[in-house]
Amino acid sequence: MKKIQISDHFTARKLLLFALPSIGMELVDNTYQVADGYFISNFIGENAFEAENLIFPPLLIVMYVGLMFGTGASALISRELGEGREEKARSILSLVIITLAALGIVLSAALYFLLPDLARWVGASEALAPDCVTYGRVLAFFMPFQMLSMAFHPLLITADRPGLGLVTTIANAAANILLDWAFVAGFGWGMRGAAVATGLAWVVSAVIPLCFFANRKQALHFARPVFDPGALGKTLYNGASEMVTAVAYAVVALIFNLQMLRYLGGDGVGAYAVSEYVGGLFSAVFYGISMSAVPVVGYHLGKKNTEELHSLRRSGMLLNGAFGVAMTALCLMLAEPIARFFVGYNPELTALAARALRMICPSFLLGGITVYASSYFTGLNQGTASLAVAAVKGLAGPLAMVYLLPLAMGSDGLWLSAPAAEVLALGTAAVCFLWWSKNEHRKIHEETLTETAG
Repeated sequence: MKKIQISDHFTARKLLLFALPSIGMELVDNTYQVADGYFISNFIGENAFEAENLIFPPLLIVMYVGLMFGTGASALISRELGEGREEKARSILSLVIITLAALGIVLSAALYFLLPDLARWVGASEALAPDCVTYGRVLAFFMPFQMLSMAFHPLLITADRPGLGLVTTIANAAANILLDWAFVAGFGWGMRGAAVATGLAWVVSAVIPLCFFANRKQALHFARPVFDPGALGKTLYNGASEMVTAVAYAVVALIFNLQMLRYLGGDGVGAYAVSEYVGGLFSAVFYGISMSAVPVVGYHLGKKNTEELHSLRRSGMLLNGAFGVAMTALCLMLAEPIARFFVGYNPELTALAARALRMICPSFLLGGITVYASSYFTGLNQGTASLAVAAVKGLAGPLAMVYLLPLAMGSDGLWLSAPAAEVLALGTAAVCFLWWSKNEHRKIHEETLTETAG
């Protein structure tokens, strides 16, 4: 079969085929995170499992700085490629990666020294704080590699090499799972062993794409960077929604954990952790399709191909909507077996986790559509619209619902806050699409007519 490129015409089927490596990458990435949780929960203990899930959200904020750079640069670079400016695209690639590497070192050092304070901020008790600090400080040492790895994921799609992204993620997952088995289950190194296993896997996932982009035989490769504050600013603007997603996740996870402790005690935190693992795994399809669409939308924006932009919007919404129905059905059917896998040693916690999964699963019906909407606007270089959808979906909606719904419904309201937030995000996306159709889409069409007449 002919290789699919970002310059092609995309039907729903072709978009799915193009996204398969990214979907696989997201699935594998979430699978090894699930494996991390399994080893920590079953070989170190319930307290360690809670400690990992308390400290991980603030670590994710730093990791997502890399995805912000990568996704923002992907939209910008693909547009430059669509307009025929290959050298400019290569220069931006190099500038973004060098800037990110330097920033990663600074953030890594700051994170290392702030870990004790972070443990207190996330509500870790005296019993959980040492595990939080141990796990977090080891990962802080490896953080620059993870930031680069997350930036390279969307950039490999822009380079028409999503398959290499999948290979990289599989190598990452294999290393992590094998090292978890050796360090945690075999040698009994506890939280330090689990963190070292994850950190070494991050190194693997950064080095492979770094070697790819260093190869000057590739069409998109590292070149002499030219300092361009405008390009860096546009990169951050385009990728802002991804950063908001990370900050939102961290803030929401912190508030959810505090609300769980208030309404359900420690078991609530454990049940929430299980729901997050499953939510991440099931949502991998949504994010794989959406991430793949960003450079495609950016390229056709550069070509001013409004018909293809319409097709990409329809195809992406259709795909993610269909997968949303399937994911909801799977979550309903598999809730109890999944709960037993993670916390089967505690029957009460297992029952609570299964109930939580059944109540959050309606969020998958709309979650794929709202994820795609945010990514679509990123590809259009419309960071404001992308940011608005992401902020309502990941921050404003969940925070409002997690406080309001329990007041009316008790603890059940905690789990229903995710579906309710998706309804709000869908409304925001609809408003943004109406705005785009009325303004920016018409502008592109007028520019195309002017160029044709000229």
